[in-house]
Amino acid sequence: MSVNPVFSEYTSGGRLYVIVRGCDPLLSANLSGLSGCSGVEKLADDILVVSAEAGVDVDEFLRRTAGVTGVFGAEIIEARFGGDDDDQKEICIAGFKVEAGTAGITAGAPEKRPVILEPGLAFGSGHHPSTRLMGQGLEYIAAHCGSFPDPVLDIGCGSGILSIICARLGGRHVLGLDINPTAVAGARRNVILNGLEGRVRISAESIKGIKGSFALITANISPVVLFEIIPLLPGLLTAGGILIMAGMRGAQMDDLLNILWKNGLDGRRQVYKDGAWRGLFLQTHKRI
Repeated sequence: MSVNPVFSEYTSGGRLYVIVRGCDPLLSANLSGLSGCSGVEKLADDILVVSAEAGVDVDEFLRRTAGVTGVFGAEIIEARFGGDDDDQKEICIAGFKVEAGTAGITAGAPEKRPVILEPGLAFGSGHHPSTRLMGQGLEYIAAHCGSFPDPVLDIGCGSGILSIICARLGGRHVLGLDINPTAVAGARRNVILNGLEGRVRISAESIKGIKGSFALITANISPVVLFEIIPLLPGLLTAGGILIMAGMRGAQMDDLLNILWKNGLDGRRQVYKDGAWRGLFLQTHKRI
């Protein structure tokens, strides 16, 4: 039995929400019976949101949830924390203020406009340390790499926050991917709110079906998922292309660097830290 969420926000505070895809009519009742479950809400015909009690053991709850989903042919597609006090704090990612709202902002110079995100369940509000670490990598590009790399592939785009910021920093062709249909729908609305339909495309397509070469690949996803897709990245990254990744904690960064090296991805790198969380900027060597 494996737990393979798009992303798990392991932080203190807040309530754990596990988003499950499955159609079996008995699935909801069995998830509701899990120890530590405080409720199950139907988000769409095949999407359920399982809420955990405050203070629950995250790893154990995910294992128990995965056990139930496995029996009923369902799958965990995302796990996240929400509802903590951080949601009330102002946040800034890569120099852009992030605001929740449903009305687009068109006044002011593009580099000064805030990033508008529609409130929702999709990961990527900007409050989580891993998102801030991704922002540090993007800031490094803006400060040290001249023109912003293009095209861009954003893997596990969630709310679309990083896809939007990449476009605001100069990316002209940004492709955001997510397997969560709720996230895809929300990210597309966020792209429209920020007036970037001409620069950002959001897709539910699997990374295995993506063709082309990208000068920048971003991935703010769980290590489990990240480690699985790394063998695909050399075929998608341009010579001398840049990788920015986050979602690792502590020693997981050593594992990431080892897997990247085994797949021929090495070069100038910088590791960022935010508490126990780690992020990576890697500009790969140009191939000869």
